Amino acid sequence: MADANITANGSGALTVVSATMTAAGTGLTVQHNALVSGVLTTTGNHVANGGMNIGTIRDNTTGAPQATLVTAGITINNPLNAVLKAIGGGHTLTDWNAGFVGITTGGTTITHGLKNASGVATAATAIVATCASSGLAGVITINSQNTTQFVAATSVNCNIFWIAILL
Repeated sequence: MADANITANGSGALTVVSATMTAAGTGLTVQHNALVSGVLTTTGNHVANGGMNIGTIRDNTTGAPQATLVTAGITINNPLNAVLKAIGGGHTLTDWNAGFVGITTGGTTITHGLKNASGVATAATAIVATCASSGLAGVITINSQNTTQFVAATSVNCNIFWIAILL
């Protein structure tokens, strides 16, 4: 019996207007680098035992790009206005910034550039700094901070690596 919604081009290519997989087990098997074009909409989880090639993660309502997967990791598109949550939801990382700068015994003002999930400049939850030279035994102190900057001072002038985080 023929179905007007299923056509073939004589070369083995099959076009299906709509397909619903309802049985338990393997609902759809795609082999030999088959191409699915257009928009593939699924509900539930994707299980990709052989991996998936995905370049962009999009918002499920607007279709706007939210993240791009690149060789070096994941680039989060702005303004995502979200936080990064650890598995289990016990910790969140809203923003972070890091830098390398020379500081003096009198103190050096450093702009951290942290913003909360709404994009508003916000003071850091924590700032950690260390002298870049292992030969220096300088003590680094964070004397003050505000929503855009902090002041770092040291007992011996040195270059420091710093990281500011907003949880």
